[in-house]
Amino acid sequence: MKQLLLATTLCMGLLSGCAATAPVFSGQNDGGVQHPAPPTASYFIANRDLLAAETKWRQNKPAYYSYTLQRSCFCSPEFRQPMAIEVSGSTVTKSTLQADQTPLPLARRTDAISMEGLFDIIHKAVDSKAARIDVKYDEHYGYPLSVSVDQSVQIADEEMYYTASEFKVMTKAKPKAKKTVKKTVKKSNKK
Repeated sequence: MKQLLLATTLCMGLLSGCAATAPVFSGQNDGGVQHPAPPTASYFIANRDLLAAETKWRQNKPAYYSYTLQRSCFCSPEFRQPMAIEVSGSTVTKSTLQADQTPLPLARRTDAISMEGLFDIIHKAVDSKAARIDVKYDEHYGYPLSVSVDQSVQIADEEMYYTASEFKVMTKAKPKAKKTVKKTVKKSNKK
């Protein structure tokens, strides 16, 4: 009976897709389990790719552009809504919620970032030696298409994902509509 129970348990583990991994213990014998940090070479490669993409971006960056930014995280739905962003130079000039084109709420204005802001997120992840960093860059312009950062494998639900899509080069920034004042000319009754 014990053998049947053991065999059933092993089969259930295999069928559920669970994989056992050997924990790496710290030098101290405190019984705590530590997950191995990514090797230094992976940070070197991530930084190398980041610098190459940033250089390409600086060389090909349009003066005016727009794109859609969506953040995915373990956060409330309003923070995951796609944002339509317009940028002049490195400054965000307009940010709206893509679904209904309403202006981004004041509390979320700092979420609307330029491509330089996305590069800053990647720099911070590399500098802080995040547990996992996955980035895909646009081949022509070099801007980040997707950014995935897991700061610590030991902390649940702190991962952040950013997706940049619908990138469009704009020929110039859209001027703000000027109010036109109708001038009325008063006719004088001279006789």
